[in-house]
Amino acid sequence: MAIDERRPAPAPLPARGRSAANIILTGLVLTAVVLSALRTGFSLEALFSPATERAVREFLAGLFPPNLDPAYLLKTIGYMLQTVEISIVGTALAIVVAFPLSLLAMDRRGEEASLQGQGALAWGARRMLYYLTRGLLALLRGIPELVWALVFVVAVGLGPFPGVLALVAHSTGILGKLYAELFEAVDQRHAEIARAAGANEVQVLAYVHLPSSLQSILSYTLFRWECNMRAATVLGFVGAGGIGTQLIYRLKLFQYNDLSTLIIEMLLLVAFVDLVGQFARSRLADATGRQQQGPGRWR
Repeated sequence: MAIDERRPAPAPLPARGRSAANIILTGLVLTAVVLSALRTGFSLEALFSPATERAVREFLAGLFPPNLDPAYLLKTIGYMLQTVEISIVGTALAIVVAFPLSLLAMDRRGEEASLQGQGALAWGARRMLYYLTRGLLALLRGIPELVWALVFVVAVGLGPFPGVLALVAHSTGILGKLYAELFEAVDQRHAEIARAAGANEVQVLAYVHLPSSLQSILSYTLFRWECNMRAATVLGFVGAGGIGTQLIYRLKLFQYNDLSTLIIEMLLLVAFVDLVGQFARSRLADATGRQQQGPGRWR
């Protein structure tokens, strides 16, 4: 008779215990919110004070009418294109760097089980590489794009190049972690079947992990490009190129009519990129669904 060696499921908490735990958790969250509001000086009275209302009204009045001079609009279109180019190059390079790092940051239990048979040294080296890569990805995504931009502006000077490097650094940390976790979420039974059939780890990756997670990978990558597009608009605040350079320049010179034009163009650009990303993700989902259904499926 086979013996079930699985651990029994833990007994659920009684209703009274769950209610007490929920009350304690809710109290802790509310306490954290109140303390944070007090320590940050948040005040509704200051937000809706007459002085604040007057300052906001004067600022909004200065934004109209926007500068619609054709020469100025043509100049701003160049900065917008530069912002788009920064986001495209930054995202593309981040994909190139993040993909191999995600393979090292993936917790591959099946491969490590085989390495244990080769000796403790091989298994230990694989675990050390795993933790080092995870730590590198955490460092890259833990530093915001603006801080990376400041670092690269000091290193390579002003212009769009440090903006591209800033997006590459931050997006590599995010995409590397996402790709690794998507690979780990694949049903490991399929990977074990492939290994039992004689497939090596490269073949398991190519024929099991990638096909199973390709739709999610492409969807998250498109979303990351949208985020990089929004981030690229403000990298110019620190001299990293794009429309943000002109935005902070006009703001410092109190040229609110020119600033209004830049804000409108920036909003239109972000909205357009969001629509493109949503359209691409929906087409990708439809194409993947048709591929999974297959021509021979009965209806």
